[in-house]
Amino acid sequence: MYFFRKMGFQQKMLLSYLLMMLLIGTVALLYSYQMTKITTDELRLSQRILPQTSALLNLKNQLYSKTYALKMYAQTREPAYLEKYYSGMLQRNLLDQIVRTKENERLFTIASQISELDFIFFNKIDPLLKAKNVDAVTYVLKTEVEPRIMQLEQVLGFTLQSLETDTNAEFQQTNNSLQVALIITYTVSVAAILFGLFSAFYFRKQLLHPIESLIQQMRQVSHGAFGKQITYEARDEFFELASEFNKMSKNVAELFLHTQRQNQILTEEKQVREQILNTLPVGVITYYTPTNEVHLNEKAQTLVELNETFLPKSPAPDIWTRKDGDSPGWFENRKITLYKTDGSTFLALISYAPIVQQDGSEIGWMMVLSDITEQEKIQAYMHQSEKLSLVGQLAAGAAHEIRNPLTVIYGFMQLLEKNLTEEYRNRYYVPLIIQEIERVNRIVTELLMLSKPSQPNYRKVTLEEVVSAILPLMKGEAALHNIMIQETYEKDAFLHVDVEQFKQILLNLMKNSLEAMPHGGTLTIKSTQDADKLFIAVTDTGVGISPEQMTRIYEPFYSDKDDGTGLGLPITMRMIQNHGGDLQVKSEVGKGTTFTIILPKKPHESGLG
Repeated sequence: MYFFRKMGFQQKMLLSYLLMMLLIGTVALLYSYQMTKITTDELRLSQRILPQTSALLNLKNQLYSKTYALKMYAQTREPAYLEKYYSGMLQRNLLDQIVRTKENERLFTIASQISELDFIFFNKIDPLLKAKNVDAVTYVLKTEVEPRIMQLEQVLGFTLQSLETDTNAEFQQTNNSLQVALIITYTVSVAAILFGLFSAFYFRKQLLHPIESLIQQMRQVSHGAFGKQITYEARDEFFELASEFNKMSKNVAELFLHTQRQNQILTEEKQVREQILNTLPVGVITYYTPTNEVHLNEKAQTLVELNETFLPKSPAPDIWTRKDGDSPGWFENRKITLYKTDGSTFLALISYAPIVQQDGSEIGWMMVLSDITEQEKIQAYMHQSEKLSLVGQLAAGAAHEIRNPLTVIYGFMQLLEKNLTEEYRNRYYVPLIIQEIERVNRIVTELLMLSKPSQPNYRKVTLEEVVSAILPLMKGEAALHNIMIQETYEKDAFLHVDVEQFKQILLNLMKNSLEAMPHGGTLTIKSTQDADKLFIAVTDTGVGISPEQMTRIYEPFYSDKDDGTGLGLPITMRMIQNHGGDLQVKSEVGKGTTFTIILPKKPHESGLG
């Protein structure tokens, strides 16, 4: 048993297989022995005992026939019975097919004695019958034939009984042998079955137990216990498997540690890159096609909203593809209007380019965008300021040259108007000339104000104080054009403004609103405020301003009115900016326009700037 335990799994399987084959071979040999025994006994019975028995029975029948014929002849004296005896003598070939042996010696002895009876019949009885000496025939039958027949009957009966006894003994011996062989066969078969079951359960245990143990320990490795060494004491094939697995576990642990270090390095590099991207003042969006992953830096996350294809939402979604619509339209430094995360729009400067591998294949794209809305406003403001500065320079250079002769002309025209009669004043258009001189003087004054507004003289006033001072000037014209003025401003709202300049600002805006409603409407003055700023809105229900006009309303000398100078809104914007504020406009054609003045609650310190 000790050596069996020390054997390998394959050796144990081979030994068990050989033992099983030995048991099965033993069962096969016993079965073969049984079949051979049965065949041998059957052959002996068919070749020796059955012919001998058949011959004895035939002899017995002949003997009975002869005995019967002689007895009937002795009683009846009928020759026919002797003829019957004679016909029984003709069956002499019954023993020709039987080989004479020691076992069937009695058979041939009986046959010889019957032949002696036949000899007596032929040599004694038959001649007497031919001589018709019936008495002599009767005497021979009684003295010689009948004693012999009686003796033959006894011998024949004893022989048949002996043959039957021997046959039964042989059958009994054969049955005993077969029973012993069957018992041994069944015993060996049961032993083979039990051994097979034992081997199955034993090898199941020997096979499954180490496998389950190995699987349990391997699961620990698969769950993260990299480098764990499997313990297996038996020196069989599973020991080699465990050894190879331990090598693999060690290699996996080393590879895992190496991978961890690499991942840590990559993570640190990724964090550095993300920090760099997050510190950029522009939004960066990258898209990786193989994994369908998109990454946005912090600026991009707070700036834009993406569509279902991970591209920024835009009022014109087809801008990201070429005209054929089949491939992305890569571009650089293009100004595009996008949607913010809150749904509002802004103007972005975008560069849109592919991410290319070393082989030239595209694996994604990268987009860099920045909000240039304020920059555009500043640029527009600078452009507007440049225009105003140019106009201011022209006005500053020409104002005195124009105003001095204009003052002389205006004085003489007033003198003529006083000295001429009504007829001559109308004939020479003196009132019209004076009116146009006043208009030119007003334009010069506006040019001087546009080029260099005066330093605001700040004073704390309420909004109601300023509005109530200019409303009487507007209500007459409003009533003339069927315009209703609504006041929803906060009357106790305080301002730090130059009162005269602020009156001029409101007058310009209200005058523009009245002129935008030639067929009547509503003019609304509304105010709101927060912690730092005051918002004053002047709203009309007039014709509105078209988008094309909206881009030029602050340009000097631009006007859609026949008698307009185009300097009202530029001067208004300049005075509001001089107060540190801003002027915003919203308009919809056919519905009206709203100008919103945004002023700081505290006085602006920089003055003109």
